[in-house]
Amino acid sequence: MNDTNGVNDAFPYRPRLVLVDGPGGPTLDWSLPRLCDRHEVAVLWKPTGDEAADAGKRDLFDEWGCRATVFNTGQELVERIKNVALSEGAEGILSFSELWVIEAHTAAAELGLPANPLAAIPAMRDKYLQRRRLAEAGVPVPRFALVRSAAELREAYRHVGAPAIFKPVTGAGSLATYAVGSDTELDELWETARAAHENDRRAGQTATFILEERLIGVRKHQDERYGDYVSVESIVCGDRIEHLAVTDKFPLTDPFRENGGILPSVLPDDELAALRAAASAAIQALGVTHCALHTEFKLTAAGPMIIEVNCRVGGGVTEQLYHAAGYDIIRALAEVALGRAPRPIDEFRASAAILLPQIPPRDLVITEMPSADELLALPGVISARVNHAPGARPRWAEGTPAGTLARVFAAAPSADTLLETFDYLRSDTCFGYAEYTS
Repeated sequence: MNDTNGVNDAFPYRPRLVLVDGPGGPTLDWSLPRLCDRHEVAVLWKPTGDEAADAGKRDLFDEWGCRATVFNTGQELVERIKNVALSEGAEGILSFSELWVIEAHTAAAELGLPANPLAAIPAMRDKYLQRRRLAEAGVPVPRFALVRSAAELREAYRHVGAPAIFKPVTGAGSLATYAVGSDTELDELWETARAAHENDRRAGQTATFILEERLIGVRKHQDERYGDYVSVESIVCGDRIEHLAVTDKFPLTDPFRENGGILPSVLPDDELAALRAAASAAIQALGVTHCALHTEFKLTAAGPMIIEVNCRVGGGVTEQLYHAAGYDIIRALAEVALGRAPRPIDEFRASAAILLPQIPPRDLVITEMPSADELLALPGVISARVNHAPGARPRWAEGTPAGTLARVFAAAPSADTLLETFDYLRSDTCFGYAEYTS
């Protein structure tokens, strides 16, 4: 299958791009080959302090001929990106990282390069501002309130009620996200959340949260192994919106830990049409024009209700779209960063999953852990990475990434095969644990 997104393989000119590398999104060994085969790529990156990991990145930059520039904590990243883009004569800026994508768009917009409008960018990181803009445009959202102190949490609770969810306005990966019920001690919750926020390097400097109504989901899938929420994966370029896929999600592990999902969705056509229409309404309300979008929806009795809109590729979606439809979203987003509309997605030829089995939400030590080779032997599995070894004590309270036992990609003609593989990953046969006390 031709996966070039409509670009001639004999492309005579290599546009110049700046890639802002960071946590989340596709790995460099996936993205760099797809960018560097037809673009001149300069990379701005922040070393992690892990010598082996940082050396591996440097090797990849050298292998693919990227000019790499380091930035450090405390530097004004937007200005740093702009300076690199100007020195490189860049025609586009992009980032696949949830941590830096907003700065990449801000720098591009300030330089007059293709990007989301400056007025639209803040709401792509700030969940409270996003909720306000959606509500003002008439897009259905749950009740919500801004919280910056224990006193404001008590006032917000009187407005929102229970059940509710309490989370940072700029958080990700479900860290510092808590269920709120009628018996929740609010002052204690504030102190717990504030402490977790301070330890999250992705969060802002000020402990700012949103309390919002907890949506009650209903089952829309015939198979109970699916959860009651989904995501819509989209690309917008100018006034053109293309919804690439709807992703079915597995049920969450408490507290709000994601286990992955499968695309394309097996929901009925009328449900899919409603989801696409709701995603389009949100995109138009937020005013974004040049990006990927990962919009999460709760399936409710009143129809799909937005959980949040993210200005980036959903975790694992890059690989899933490639395995399921031969669609290369890396090249597509490079085109968008240059102000060009990418080619449409082809028909799906398979189902593809990202499988993220989570450790149970309590203090456990791992006693049994399959090897990557053992996971690769499971039906449909294409790639597998184990995140821990026997004896490890995953810090599950720090969010989805910390509690993920393995990261597995799989594809098969039918979603049923992928569901069966995930059943095994969640079984007592695959992983073993023992209680421990700190």
